[in-house]
Amino acid sequence: MSNKQNINEITLSTAENIADELIFKSATTFVEDLAKSVPVASIALGLTKAISNYKTAKDQRQLLAFIQEAENTDAKFIEKFFKDKNNTELGFEILGILDQTYLEKQARMIFRTAKLFKEKEINKLEFDKYTYIITHLNSHLINILQELFFLKTNNEDPEFEFDISNPNMELVSFQFLREVESPLVFDGKTKIARYKRTDEFYQFYEKIFKD
Repeated sequence: MSNKQNINEITLSTAENIADELIFKSATTFVEDLAKSVPVASIALGLTKAISNYKTAKDQRQLLAFIQEAENTDAKFIEKFFKDKNNTELGFEILGILDQTYLEKQARMIFRTAKLFKEKEINKLEFDKYTYIITHLNSHLINILQELFFLKTNNEDPEFEFDISNPNMELVSFQFLREVESPLVFDGKTKIARYKRTDEFYQFYEKIFKD
């Protein structure tokens, strides 16, 4: 058996233990009603009855990545979250969002976004916007975002300072870039589309994107 398999088995076993403990400690909350009707042996079934739909390897992997990020960041978050009946609707919403993702990095970002929302650092509109962005990311866009953060601003001409020209337009739709003034090119009529990074981009990168 490979080291990777051993690590995965240990991680899943640990997550199952977390689920057992959550169910035990949350006996008087909605978690009990949902979780006691399903096998505790599976982490995918240990948190809520809704998770019983998470039967594929992809779904379980995404949920596990979400829980692992919670344990690494705030060990008590999951327990507190599921003990609060007011989080029922949000819990189901998060499961639906996770179902739209396939990269573990996306699951980690979803946890960070949920934590920001529960700690009132962002409002529901921002939560919805960030989770929308996360579900629309892929490996290509993730690499572009990583590169964008480390780009040096082009200030050869202080009057027309910019970060990037002709970017992937999805970054513009995410409001991570704003167009800036650019000079005319040789024919005196055409302009090259140039953009600068926004505060929105830096906030997303630092608080949600960065591992």
